[in-house]
Amino acid sequence: MELFLMSPPGRGWALRGRNNFRSREAPQVDARKARREWLALARAIEARGGTVVALTSPSELLTGMPYAAECGQVVAREGRAPTFVLPRMMSEHRRAEREHWASLAGRMGFEVVDPGVGIWEAHGDVAHFDGATLLFWGGRTTLEGLEAAARWFPGEVVRVQVREPAFHGNMALLPLPAVDRMLVCPEVIAPESFTRLRERFGDARLLVVTEDEIRRYATNGLPLGRELLAPSVVPGSVRARLEALGMRVVSLDMGELCEKGGGSSRCLVSRAVMEDGAVSIPDEARLAAVARDIEADA
Repeated sequence: MELFLMSPPGRGWALRGRNNFRSREAPQVDARKARREWLALARAIEARGGTVVALTSPSELLTGMPYAAECGQVVAREGRAPTFVLPRMMSEHRRAEREHWASLAGRMGFEVVDPGVGIWEAHGDVAHFDGATLLFWGGRTTLEGLEAAARWFPGEVVRVQVREPAFHGNMALLPLPAVDRMLVCPEVIAPESFTRLRERFGDARLLVVTEDEIRRYATNGLPLGRELLAPSVVPGSVRARLEALGMRVVSLDMGELCEKGGGSSRCLVSRAVMEDGAVSIPDEARLAAVARDIEADA
């Protein structure tokens, strides 16, 4: 079972923290359009076999909740309940989110754990490729926070240091396992970390993109098999390279959530693969229930 933890924007959703290069200078958002963008992504995920678990924000003040990559990280464990590793957020206005995600995770049957120290922004700073887990720090996540969370990840762990504008690792690197490649931006990765990636995965598997291209979300689409759910602002040159590899790029209108809010399709989900039946999903967290509320706006 492949789960996608998500949180729809509320009717009063607005830009509050403005902590990334897009949102800092953006005009105010259209909340109802943002809700329709969110629903289109969620439905595209379920149409491709994923299962969306949607947590409605309990407060209009928690404006960061739609960017659910930072809600926590699921770690599957064979024969045991999966672990849900809570985040420790940099932005003060987002710190209360974890209480609500922890409550849902507990009701679903996850074992909820807290790294305890440092800043760690969870799935936004986690990637998987070729049997290894990549953990990122240097954007918002601190090295202390990474090390505190790392103990929950079994097997091989590769640590990668990034810098702004890659405020999360998922702005610097995008695994494409269906075609055995990764999009990587060396300009925002520390030289020793990029060397580590080259040595571990090989130059032929690393497709280099530029800082300008990641500012247009080249590395921030959501790969589902050989399809990439990507915002419409992804450069045509990047689309062409992906399609030459056998990927199909599915363009999504994300003017509010991405172009203004600064988070793309990959930022809007915390993705997890686990055994069928490992957790239970409350009816109110099913996409069908949340979609009815969004559709009522029309």
